[in-house]
Formats: sequence, structure tokens, C-alpha cells
Amino acid sequence: MEKPTVAEPGKTAKVRNAAFKGYNDGSSDFLGDQIEGLVGYSRWDFNSKAVKWTDLIIEEDRVHTKQVFAQALKGDKTYMRDYRVRAKNGEILWIREWSQIVCGENDQIEFVTGIIRDITEEKKQEELRLSCERKTGKYLTFSVAKEEYGISIMKVKEIIEVMSITPMPQTPAYVKGVINLRGKIIPVADLRTKLGIEESEYTHRTCIIVLETTRNGRPVLTGMVVDTVSEVLHIQGADIEDVNDFLLRFNSDCILGMAKTASDIKIILDVDKVVGEVDLGAAENF
Repeated sequence: MEKPTVAEPGKTAKVRNAAFKGYNDGSSDFLGDQIEGLVGYSRWDFNSKAVKWTDLIIEEDRVHTKQVFAQALKGDKTYMRDYRVRAKNGEILWIREWSQIVCGENDQIEFVTGIIRDITEEKKQEELRLSCERKTGKYLTFSVAKEEYGISIMKVKEIIEVMSITPMPQTPAYVKGVINLRGKIIPVADLRTKLGIEESEYTHRTCIIVLETTRNGRPVLTGMVVDTVSEVLHIQGADIEDVNDFLLRFNSDCILGMAKTASDIKIILDVDKVVGEVDLGAAENF
């Protein structure tokens, strides 16, 4: 039988749905040409078993898909599951599958029939919404070299005046040393140096922000020296934009985003990346 001609992918509106019949060996028969517009493989690739649908599922998602299937067998034999597949062009797509398990005599599985839908765009929108929710909150703002920055208040343990800092040998330049805070030895990083900004003399307004992060499952305290602390602001996640291409040319690995406030723009820092590389080994043995 001659293979029918179908429209090339990308020539028409993107296909989002395809009906199928699946078998125990992981192969599938697709009931129309829609599947080629969805993943790039034709229905003849699948129906001839040259390509198996289960082989397209991203490895990390396979355990989940099997668990959903097993649970459905114990119930009414219907299920819905979301998982990722790799299309022919290498693109990762999110798929939502609604299926019915059909069993024969002795309750043996004969086949699965269902519909798959491309939900990649929905997943992207959902991730954007969740990202906004995660970023929404209170931020401690402060200045370094006349630039305004912010960090999540949830990471701030306390703010103290600059005190005597004992230098530590064999540490990065931005690690100024350690302090003794009520009997607890805490490493201190200078944010100016960490961000590649020229150092300056500490003044009466210079502060150490004591941050609490998690390392290897346990809380860790680290001090961060800033020029001056400003205020605490409530910032909506929708007002925090990702780092643009211009900033990517600079030392932006610590920047979470740019927050638009009523008065100006604050550079929001990722606390874990700012202090995450501070070597605590010397401090713990101090």
C-alpha cells in the first residue's frame, strides 16, 4: 500500500490532538495523520512499529506513567496522565493522555485506546504563573556602589554592624574572613568583591546581613557585607523580569531578576548563588 502524502510539519497550524490504539509491546496505531503534525513522525512510522510511542517518553517520566497505568488497572481502567516526549526534531513536548484500558477474558489487557494532546504551551504558562508566585514576597533592599539590590527577607536572619573580621587563609578574594557572633563562627563575604565591584572603605553605614541558607540538608549562616541597608519592600513576582541579554555579558550568575518598584529598579539577587560557594571548611575548623 502506497504511503499517502501529508502536509509538511510547520506548513499549517500546529496539530494538538491525536487518537491512538496502544499495545502491550509499547507500539501504537495512530488513527489519523495528526500525529505527524504533533511529533514529526508519521502514523506509518508508528503503525509499522518502526517507532514506538513509549520510546519517545522522556526517561525521567517513565516511572510516573507506569504508576498511573497500574493504578488505573485497579480501578475503572481509565486514566489521565501528563508526561514529556521527545519529538523527531529533538523538541521536548508536554503530552496529556486520556485513555481507556480494554481487557478481554480473564481480565487480560488487550489494548489501550485514547487521545493525546500537546499541552506544552499550557505547561509554559503554568510555570510562568508559579514562577511569579514564588518570586512574590518581601525583599530586604540595600545598596552597593550606589546600585540598589534586594534579597528575599525569608533568607535574612539578622542585620548587624560591621565587627572585627578575622581573615581566613586560602579562600576566594570575596571571602573577607569569619566573625564570632554570640559564640558562633560565621564566614563573611563582601558583596562588592563578589560582584566584581571595586572595594571601598567600610563606614558607619556598612552592614553585615546574616543569611541562612541550606547546605547538605542543614541550615548554614553566612554574613554578607553591603554598603547600607535601605528598607523592606513587598514586590509582586510579575514585576520581577528575567535578566536580559545586556546583563548576561556581566557577572550575572547571582542575579535572579530585575524588580520594577515605584521609585526605581532593584536588582534581585539569588542568595544561594551569592553565598553558596563560600567554603565553610576553614570556618568550621577555626
